[in-house]
Amino acid sequence: KSTGDGIHAAFAEAGQALAAMLQLQQALADAAAAGGLPLAVRCGLHAGTSQARDRDYFGPEVNRAARIMAAAHGGQMLVSQAVADQLASQLPAGVTLRDLGAVRLKDLPRPERLWQVVAPPLRSEFPALRSLQATPHNLSAPLNRFIGREAVQAELAALLQQHRLVTLLGTGGIGKSRLSVQLGATLLDRFADGVWLVELASVADPDRVPQAVAAALGLREQPGQALADALRAFVADRQLLLILDNCEHLLAGAAALAKALLQAGPQLRLLATSREVLRVAGELAYPVPALTLPALPRDGRPAPAPDELLQHEAVRMFADRAASALPAFRIDADNAAALVEICHRLDGIPLALELAAARVRTLPLPAIAERLRRSFQLLSTRDATVAPRQRTLQVLIDWSHDLLGPDERRLFRRLAVFAGGWTVDAAEAVCADDTALPADAVLDGLSQLVEKSLVITVPGAGADGHRYRLLETVRLYAAVRLADVDESAEAAVHDRHLAFYGGLAEAARAHLGGPDQAAWLARLDAERDNLLAAQAHAAQSPDGAEPGLRLAGALRTYWINRGLPTLGLAGQRGALAHPAAQAGDLARARGLFHAGQLCICLGRHAEAREDLEACVAIVRALGEAAPMAAALQPLGTVYAALGDAARARGCFEEAVAAERRLGRPRQLAAALVALALWFAQQQQADAAEPLYLEALALAREQGDDDAVATTLLNLAMLAMARGQWQAAVPGLLEALALTQRAGSLPLMLSVFDLACSLAVARQDWAHATLWRQAAEVVCQRTGLHREAADAAFLAPWLGLLRAAPPALQTATDDPDPQALLSHLQQWLGALPAQPPGLNQNR
Repeated sequence: KSTGDGIHAAFAEAGQALAAMLQLQQALADAAAAGGLPLAVRCGLHAGTSQARDRDYFGPEVNRAARIMAAAHGGQMLVSQAVADQLASQLPAGVTLRDLGAVRLKDLPRPERLWQVVAPPLRSEFPALRSLQATPHNLSAPLNRFIGREAVQAELAALLQQHRLVTLLGTGGIGKSRLSVQLGATLLDRFADGVWLVELASVADPDRVPQAVAAALGLREQPGQALADALRAFVADRQLLLILDNCEHLLAGAAALAKALLQAGPQLRLLATSREVLRVAGELAYPVPALTLPALPRDGRPAPAPDELLQHEAVRMFADRAASALPAFRIDADNAAALVEICHRLDGIPLALELAAARVRTLPLPAIAERLRRSFQLLSTRDATVAPRQRTLQVLIDWSHDLLGPDERRLFRRLAVFAGGWTVDAAEAVCADDTALPADAVLDGLSQLVEKSLVITVPGAGADGHRYRLLETVRLYAAVRLADVDESAEAAVHDRHLAFYGGLAEAARAHLGGPDQAAWLARLDAERDNLLAAQAHAAQSPDGAEPGLRLAGALRTYWINRGLPTLGLAGQRGALAHPAAQAGDLARARGLFHAGQLCICLGRHAEAREDLEACVAIVRALGEAAPMAAALQPLGTVYAALGDAARARGCFEEAVAAERRLGRPRQLAAALVALALWFAQQQQADAAEPLYLEALALAREQGDDDAVATTLLNLAMLAMARGQWQAAVPGLLEALALTQRAGSLPLMLSVFDLACSLAVARQDWAHATLWRQAAEVVCQRTGLHREAADAAFLAPWLGLLRAAPPALQTATDDPDPQALLSHLQQWLGALPAQPPGLNQNR
C-alpha cells in the first residue's frame, strides 16, 4: 500500500523481501546511470506477527518496520535481527550483512539491533543512522508501549510547524506528558539542536522554572548574568523543541519564561502540557482527547468481536497493560462486554485504564466493572460540578486506596511528602514511626503499593538498584489524604523528611573533597527535589529555623560544585529569614558564613562582606574561636577582591594564627593557602612558597583531595610566575588525576586554565586554544566565578594567545571537558624536558 511518498509491502518469507529490495535498488541505480533522475530510496525489513484487517496489516511489528526504514539514509537497506536470523543461510552470492549494533528508534521501548545489507556495486557507505542517538535530546526510553493517537500526533506535528507554542490541555491522567514525549521523539529529525524535556512536576516555586529549564539544557549560572538572560542567549540561534511538562502549578513562571524564550529564539518551538492555558500571545491550546472508545452494546446485543474491539485505542491500552500484569490475559466473548463498560466508565483516560488493568491479577473483568459501577453511582449523586474525567480518576484512586490495608494506607499517604522520588532507606526513615507503622513494615508495604500500581519503580536509580516515585496525580491525591489526618501527625511526617535529608546533606558534606566525592555528588543530584522540599518545609515550620540553617549550610559545597550558587544562596537566605533565626547566636553566624561564601562564588563581594562582617561580629561577641577563624579566611578574600590588601592580609594572618592555636589541620591548610595566595599576588613568591608547602603536607595528611589539588595548582602557578615552566608540570599532572577521580568542576576549571597558560608558554597555540575553550565550557556549565588572583594570573597568558596568528588557533566545536581530561593527561606526559617558548620571568 502507499504510505505518502513510500510503499509498505508484505512478503511471506524474508528471502522474497530481500530479493525485491535488491531488485528495486539495482533498478534505481541503473536508471540513474542511464541519465535518469537519481533517486535515493531507503528500505527497511522486519519480520513478525501482525493483525490482518480490512485488506491491511496492523500491530507493533508493522510500526517497528516503519521505524527501521525511517532510521536509514537514502539508498541504504536495513534489516532487523529477526530478518537477519532468517537470512543467515539464504543470502545471495556477494551479499553480506553489516552489524550496525543496537539502535534506539523513535517511540520504541527497546533498542533494535540493525544490520545493513551490503550488495556491491550498490552504495554501501552511509553516515550514522537516523536514530535517537543521532540528535541531541534528553528523552528517556519509555517503559512500555505507546498506544494509539496516531492522528493526534500527525495533527500536532502540523500545528507545531504553524505555531511556535502549542499547549496540550487536559485533566490529570489524560496522557499529556507521555504524548508530548512521544511527539518529541517523532519530531527529532526536524530539530537540528535537539528535543529537550523539562519536567516541572516537582518544582514548587514559579521563580525556579528557569533553573529547571537550564538543568534540562545543561546550562549553568554565570556571574553577572541572570539565568533568564543565559537561556535567551542559548536559544537565540538554535533550532530546538523545548517540552515544558506539568505547568499548571507554575503558570506565571512558565508563561513569563515561554514569552521571553520565544521572543529571543526565532527557531524555537515550545510544547507545553498543563491543565490551564499559559495565556501567552500566539499560544495554541490543544485539548488532548481521551483514547477512542467502542460503542456500548445496546438492546441486549453482544459486544463486538475482539478483533473489532482492538481497533479502539482504549481497548488496546487496557489489553496491553493487562497482559503486562497477567500474561495469560485475553479478550474473549465472556469478558468483552465488561471490558467495553470499563473503558467507558473510565472515559478512555490512559492512567485510569492502566490502574484498572493492573487489577486483572486479582479480579476478573466483570468484577472490576461492577466495583467501578457502584463507586460511580455514589459519586454521581454528589459533586456534579466536577468534570467527569476528574471524577473518574478520583473514584479510581479512591477505589485503589480503599483496597489497601491500614498500614498500606498509612504508608501511601505519607509517601506524598517526597518530591522527585525516594529510596527504601528514605521511606523507612520518613514514613515509619514507633507505634503506627514500624520500619520493618515499610519495605513490604512499598512492594504492595508497587504491585497495586500506586507506586512506580525506577530500576537502576538508587543505591540498591531501585528508586520509587508516585505519579503526580496520585501523589496529589495522597497529599490530600495526608492532610485529612491529624495536623500534628502530618507535621511529624514532614519533620522526619526534613531530618532525614538534613542528615543526608551533612553526611555528604563530610565526604565532599575526599576520594568518594563523585558518588556523593551523584546521590545529592538524585535527591535535589527532596532537599529543596525539605528546605521549604523548614522555612514554614515554627521549629524549622535550626534544622533549616543546618541543611542550607550543609548543601553549600554541593551547590558550588554543581554550578548552582544562586539556588544555594536563595535557600540560605530563606533559612536566615526564619522568624526564629534572628537572634545573634552561633546558628545565625554559621548561616551568614555560608551565605558569604556563596556570594563570593557569584562575585558579589560587597554582599559577601556584609554577611561575613556580621558573622565575625557575632562570633567575637560570643567568644567562639573556631567559627571566628573559619570566617576570617573568606572575609580576607573579600577584602582582597575589593582592593583592601592590608585588611585582607590581617584577616589571613589572624586566621592562620587562630587555626594553629586550635589545632585544626584541615582548616589551617585552607588559611595557609589563602595567605600564600596573598603573597603571590604581591609578587612575593619566596614568602608564598613555604606556606603552600606546609598546606600541601597538611592536606595530604588529612586525605583532603580537593585541598591537595588546589594547593598543587597554586604551586604550579607560582612556578610559572617564576618562569619555571618545567616545574609546573608534575603538580598539574597530579592535580589532574585528583580532578578526574573526584569529578570536581571547580578543580576542572583551574586545571584547564593552568594548562592553557602552559601551552601559551610553549607557543603551542592549538592546544592553548583547546584548553581555553574547555575552561569556558566549564564556566558556562557551572556558573563559577574565577577568584581575582586566578583571573589576574590568567589574563596576560590570554593576551598572548589572542595576539597569536589566527591560523594557529584551531578552534573545536563544542568541546567536551570531561573527555578532554584524558587528552590533557597525554599532552602533559609528552612534554619535553625543557619547554621552548617564552623565557622571560613574569
